[in-house]
Amino acid sequence: MTFYPLCRWIVRQIARSVFGVTVHGAHHVPAHGPALLAVNHVSALDPFVVGSALRRPLWFMAKEELFRPRALGAVFRGLHAFPVRRDRADLSTIKRTLALLREGQAVMIFPEGTRQDGITFGPVRPGVAVLAARAGVPVVPAYHEGIGRILPRGARWPRRHPVTVCFGPPIQPSPAVLSDPAAAAAFGEHLRAQWSLLRSWAARGESALIPARGGDPAPTPRGEVPSV
Repeated sequence: MTFYPLCRWIVRQIARSVFGVTVHGAHHVPAHGPALLAVNHVSALDPFVVGSALRRPLWFMAKEELFRPRALGAVFRGLHAFPVRRDRADLSTIKRTLALLREGQAVMIFPEGTRQDGITFGPVRPGVAVLAARAGVPVVPAYHEGIGRILPRGARWPRRHPVTVCFGPPIQPSPAVLSDPAAAAAFGEHLRAQWSLLRSWAARGESALIPARGGDPAPTPRGEVPSV
């Protein structure tokens, strides 16, 4: 059983009415077909708030510890989550992700691997580039801010704070990332650059700066990787 449609509707109502979530660039997420969304990670609420920003369903990874209680695991699976081991490469998770992409699903991934402080971005792991290249699908950069203020680490209750979610133009990794670690690392730096650009747009509140689909690609900030 899937609880995703109902949960997305509930979270969307709360996100808009209570936290005033603003969404920019949602048109960059394909309405149909496979896509890999690369999202910055600051809170356990990230997949729910980002997922509620889109009309199409998303799948996402969650740490395997959450699935050990059978009842809780069933709930997470109903929310389109699937387990991942964070201490080592997890072949079953890779297979599951590729299978979902082959089915034409959209998968949300957190390339930093663990939650960050919301100020700096963590290193991007090469898995996002490798998965996208193996599946032949685009990577959609997604940046959000404010979610970490709603439920910061150590907090027992959520707090009210405005949230912004931005999606950027899709980027396609070169097949070279499959065999060249340097190419995968370069893609990771390029992705971080796109997050930085989306953050600057979010700070200015200028959603019009996010290019329309089919327009010019997003410019890369000076000092970052100029191409994928």
